[in-house]
Order: sequence, then structure tokens, then C-alpha cells
Amino acid sequence: MIFVESWGIAGSVVDRGRGGLAWLGQSRGGAVDGVSLSLANRLVGNSEGSAGIETSGGFVLRVGQPTMIAIAGAVADVTVLGGPAVGWGSPVALPTGAQLRVGQVLDGARLYIAVRGGVSRAADELSVGIDPTTAAGTQAAPRGAPSTRLRVWPGPRLDWFRPDAWDSLLAGRFEVTSTSRVGVRLGGIPLLRRHDHQLPSEGLVEGAIQVPPDGQPIIMLADHPTTGGYPVIAVIDPADLHHAAQAAPGTTLRFTPAR
Repeated sequence: MIFVESWGIAGSVVDRGRGGLAWLGQSRGGAVDGVSLSLANRLVGNSEGSAGIETSGGFVLRVGQPTMIAIAGAVADVTVLGGPAVGWGSPVALPTGAQLRVGQVLDGARLYIAVRGGVSRAADELSVGIDPTTAAGTQAAPRGAPSTRLRVWPGPRLDWFRPDAWDSLLAGRFEVTSTSRVGVRLGGIPLLRRHDHQLPSEGLVEGAIQVPPDGQPIIMLADHPTTGGYPVIAVIDPADLHHAAQAAPGTTLRFTPAR
């Protein structure tokens, strides 16, 4: 058993989510940065889709039994009381009673904690699953450099924008003003529409870049609505979505054509 003493900022138990259900009005959900959750799971010997913990800081847990964990995703101020230090990308066995504290996130937006065997939530307690019997990692994983240049494909409503809007998207610099499980809001040169009449709600996909009337883009993430009434100028390449998920407020993003 693992006892959660503080869920902190946006703390939750997540897996890889449930794809293919948009036709029922359900977005993928699960880990916003599935790449980082998968890495943390591989480090402790789990299957990539095992449930782990997602947090943006302030998370505190105490283990009620010897427990192997690994951290991936964002870099944060992580301390352990009553156990060995836990570094990014290295599986570590915590002894009974050890307390893990995730403090301020220093680089990135979301940190992932995988527990060998996976976890399931019951109130403020987490049950640890069956040991997977597979080998855990023996070396620290290198942390890939985060990218602030994201590849995009033309969106289905590109014709709703002025002729120079696509060039403005590719040439501009856009600052992350806020991020949530639903999406990333950006600020920069407005992407102006060709006309202002209302668009009927239509289907959205993860990575879609919607543009409200103010011209400031919004990147859709794991908990995005399945339909929306703002035109989509572009869609982020799926291979770059995890970079968008780790873009913290204040980060400057640029876009480049996918090929």
C-alpha cells in the first residue's frame, strides 16, 4: 500500500487512456504525456500502459512496504525522507516508511511516477499491483532534450483564415500562457480569420490547434472536448505531442511544417 499525504497540483492516477471513443463523446484521457509515463514504466519493469502517478508538483507519498519507483517527464525538486535519493530516470527501491516529496517543477510541466506492479486508487491510498516478474532497468535513462519547435500539418479549416495566417503560424513565436489537461493556451501574433461567421461544432482530435475569435491558438491535449466550434488551423504531429504536454507557462513555441 502507498499512502498519499498530498495530491499537490493536478495529482492523479493515470494510464495511457482510452483511444477510439471520440464517437461516443469521450476523449483519450490518461497521461497527458504518454511518452514519459511509458518510460517510467519500462524503468521499473512494468508494461508501458500500467497506471502511474501524474503531478505538477506538491505531491507527497509514503510507502507502506518496500516499493520500487522511477520518475520521468518533468524535472522537479524531489526529496526522500527515510530512504535513498531518487533521481530522474533511475529505478530506486524505497524501504517501508520512506516518504517521497515532489516539490517545485523546475523544467517541464508534468512529472510521472511509476511503481513496480502499477497502482490503483482508493481515496488517498494506492494499491500496488502484482509484481510483473520482468527485469527493471539497470542504468539511468538519458533525458531527451525538450523541443520547442513542433511539427504541424495543415488543419481542416485552413480556408477559414486569411491567406497569410499559415505563414504567420510558421514564422511566429507563441508563448505558453497556461496549460491544463484540456489544452495549452498560447499568446502571440493573432491568426486572423477570412470571415467571422460561426462554425458549427465539429469533431476534434488531440493535437488540434483551435483559434478562437481573438486569434490566439489553443493546442488540444488529452482531455480535450471531442467537438468544438472554433476553426482548426493546424494539427500537431503525434510524435511531437509530448513536447506540447511538457511546455510550461512562459515557454516559447514555434511551429514547422511536418513532412
